[in-house]
Amino acid sequence: MKRSAFWLLGLCMAACALTAQAMSASSPLPLPLPVTALKAPLAGHMSMWFDEAGTATWQQARTHTFVPVEGNINLGYQTGVLWVRMQVQRAESLSGQTPGTDWLLEVPPAFLDEVTLWIEPSVNLVQGQAVQEPPSQQAGAAVHPDLRPLWHRNSVFMVKLPEAGLYTLWLRVQSDNVKSVTPVLWQPKALAQSTQIKTMVVGLFHGVFICITLTALILGLTVGTPIFLMCAGFFFLLGLNLFIADGWLGLLFFPGRPHLADTLSASCLALISPLFVSIFSQLLQVKNHLPRFLGWYLRIVWVAGLLAVGLLFAGRFEQLAPYVNMLAMTQIVLIFVLALWVVPREPSLRWVLLALIPLVLPGMLRLARNAGLDMFINWLDVSLLAGITLHAMLLLFFVARHVGNSYKSNLQAKIQLVAAATQLAEQRDFVALLSHEFRSSIEILDGALSNLKRELLDGVSSAQVGRMARAVKRIRYVLSYCLDDARLTDLKSAQRPYLPLAASDIIKESFLQLNQEDGNRVKRLDADPASKALLDRARVLGDLPMLGAALKNLLDNALKYDPSGPVHLSVEAHDAQVIFTVRDHGPGLEDKERGRLFDRFMRGQQHLHLPGAGLGLPLALKIAHQHGGDIDIFNAAGGGAVAELTLPLVTQK
Repeated sequence: MKRSAFWLLGLCMAACALTAQAMSASSPLPLPLPVTALKAPLAGHMSMWFDEAGTATWQQARTHTFVPVEGNINLGYQTGVLWVRMQVQRAESLSGQTPGTDWLLEVPPAFLDEVTLWIEPSVNLVQGQAVQEPPSQQAGAAVHPDLRPLWHRNSVFMVKLPEAGLYTLWLRVQSDNVKSVTPVLWQPKALAQSTQIKTMVVGLFHGVFICITLTALILGLTVGTPIFLMCAGFFFLLGLNLFIADGWLGLLFFPGRPHLADTLSASCLALISPLFVSIFSQLLQVKNHLPRFLGWYLRIVWVAGLLAVGLLFAGRFEQLAPYVNMLAMTQIVLIFVLALWVVPREPSLRWVLLALIPLVLPGMLRLARNAGLDMFINWLDVSLLAGITLHAMLLLFFVARHVGNSYKSNLQAKIQLVAAATQLAEQRDFVALLSHEFRSSIEILDGALSNLKRELLDGVSSAQVGRMARAVKRIRYVLSYCLDDARLTDLKSAQRPYLPLAASDIIKESFLQLNQEDGNRVKRLDADPASKALLDRARVLGDLPMLGAALKNLLDNALKYDPSGPVHLSVEAHDAQVIFTVRDHGPGLEDKERGRLFDRFMRGQQHLHLPGAGLGLPLALKIAHQHGGDIDIFNAAGGGAVAELTLPLVTQK
């Protein structure tokens, strides 16, 4: 339903625009314009000629054919000089004004580079008689000297109509920016009143915008959240672009330097695009849905923006200005489309659309107008300023909400982490206490079972005693691994400094942790000369009991599955690594169980009768990872299995 309403609204707006254009196209052009009021807009009373070479004089331009213009003029970013011809009819009486009263010709916008005006009275000339060029006036982005008390942002000319009759106004517009002409003839008093109202409205919006920018900056510096600082930069550049484009900033700080104002305005727009994408990609959580797309797109937009700024200050404004506008239009459309795509998947983010809507429509219209599309709307500039101010207010509010929700989530996660750590510590203490108590009881049971084995028992009793002994041994395995796992956790949390250990120290420690009977069945192989030379001067940084336990678990595992033959242990060193290899001649590994060797409590289905708890290999792998190493187990050629414990070496000088 909402989507249908959205499309219906868009179709209605398009129909209204086409209807208005058709009505304006069908209406006749009333030329010349009778000057009978305090304000006389010249839209629809103009004709134009575009001099692409830009070399024509007034005399040459006067001989060219001018094309009537239905409304105001907008050529966008085009190289050349625009000539505009306007005819006005001075009546005998001007609403009570006496003849000879001066008029003011206002030509927005203010960042036109050079604007020149000629006022030619219509005089009946003899055939072939030369026309004398009237005096010219130049305005540009500065206020006429006679109007210094009147702060004004547009080009203003003094227009004298000394007597009743027909006058032709010739306007030459030379600009490297948007060639748009919206001329209005004013009586001085009426222009002063209009300027005061515009100044008050624009000042109100600018004041609110400055307050929003300072608020975002203060929040970014105090809270320390990058998105607030990005918002402050975005608001600052957006406001600077508006102030320059509207002419007020150029009037106050860059009078007579329109090229600098143009470059600053376009540079702000080039940097606004990546900031806009960065902020809304975070608000829309695009990274959760399109992480790769977001990564490379942000890089492209930032590189394009920074490159455009460098080229603009290198004097490439005329070539780059259309593309900077196009880049900004693309980002607005892209973010709006992304919002429409994300909101159905994340309904909680529908409020982001509320922050985009005040910016999308007026912003797109103004950018399209600057690009040269014929869409002169009287309320466009004011609506854009109001829309951007509302957009900034909503954006700052929603960013604060987003940061607040993230802070709450992080706080809850920290609370849960502390609670989990406390619970884990209590569980470890309980396991250690329980293991100690069980060990005492198991030692008593083991001693009693050993005494029973010495007695003369029948076959049934002897089998039962054997099963009891195996059960006791299994419980001892479980308790031993639980205590070792708890020690490993304590080691990781305490971050104790590791000591330099020789490979022989680790082997000796593993033998001490094995019982004497199993240790006698391990056959240690000699290392090759190169490995032996490296092992003599290299060490492993680590915790000796833990590394000994890791190697002991590999040996113990091999001894269980190879009860008859000896288990081979070898040590090799190369590529700054030491490799402990344990080789048995047992049944080897089953293919379906190889991927789950290091899962907790994982045991082969064909070896459930053997003692063990399925915790030895997971614990050994944890110890290896804790020391920057790894464990690999695979089938050996000729039968049996091979387990390799790899640890990094530190060479001693």
